[in-house]
Amino acid sequence: MARRQQFEDRIIDAMAMLSRVSESYMDDLAAVFSQGLGRGTIQPLTVLHRLGPTRVSALAEALGLDRTTVTRHLDVLESHGLITRRPDERDRRAMLASLTSTTAKQLDTMRAKNRQRIRRLCSEWTPEEREVFEHLLTRFALQSCDEFSHSSAT
Repeated sequence: MARRQQFEDRIIDAMAMLSRVSESYMDDLAAVFSQGLGRGTIQPLTVLHRLGPTRVSALAEALGLDRTTVTRHLDVLESHGLITRRPDERDRRAMLASLTSTTAKQLDTMRAKNRQRIRRLCSEWTPEEREVFEHLLTRFALQSCDEFSHSSAT
């Protein structure tokens, strides 16, 4: 039983380390785009970069936030010229949020730098190790998102 607890503790510790890395990345990203933006406000940019033009309701769901909070974030991002909003042609009541071309290019550059970092970090891994890591990390992340979105993290 002690071995199982050690495994779980190591995973919790690794999650905490990755969380710190993620927070630092989001802080750096916010600083690149504009002074005074916080990591919470900047998060919609990363989702829009991945998904493309997205309805506010779908963006809120992807971020795990309510629509009101996402709308406030989008108001700030739009005032900084980082996104645009327009009515959805399929349903004029809904709004689509999109990155500006400048914002998209900056995020493309940052993503390329992150790919280089990951390549460097995993450069000594075998192709099999990379494949197993990608598979297990993705599986764990998806299961964690599902688990933590339906329960409290105690």
